[in-house]
Amino acid sequence: MIDQKFLFPRVPVAVVDIGDTLEALLIRATLESMGAVVTLHLPGTPGDFLTLLAGGELVHQHLIISGHGDENGFFFGEYIEEIDTSMLIEGSLPPAVIAEHARLDGKIVLSTCCETGGKRYGDAFVKKGGAALYVAPDGSPEGADAPLFVHCFFHALLARKQEARAALEKARSYDEAAAMFVGHWGRR
Repeated sequence: MIDQKFLFPRVPVAVVDIGDTLEALLIRATLESMGAVVTLHLPGTPGDFLTLLAGGELVHQHLIISGHGDENGFFFGEYIEEIDTSMLIEGSLPPAVIAEHARLDGKIVLSTCCETGGKRYGDAFVKKGGAALYVAPDGSPEGADAPLFVHCFFHALLARKQEARAALEKARSYDEAAAMFVGHWGRR
């Protein structure tokens, strides 16, 4: 990306909005205020989302998934008959499907979606999908807590130039809600 060649390089970050939540726009503005160049993706279907996760080198080094989650996975809801939703369980995309499609070699992935931080998700993104780090809440943070966590994490990572492990610990230490976000580590 050309922005990485500037005198003051900009770090590319992809934000994926799977819930039309407006949270993604707040996250985008926050990241841009810290000097990142942000690509906002608006997948219309679960298949579009899986195409993005399978993007490999076409996906930025940092990927944020913004939306909702539940006990079944990333929440997509209902679609018209013509849209393939066979991979969804009660409107949600489970980690097993992500494990089949994700190709995120060495990337840092952060999800703001509730209930997507457990071991099954970590395994899907890291062990099967190849991400270097997957961060998500292992619970249900309040709506404003997720973008605040993203801000704390990326402020440490981009503005303070901390390593990902230190940035995660810094962001998790903010308060109880932030501590709900857990990290799953891949290769180093």
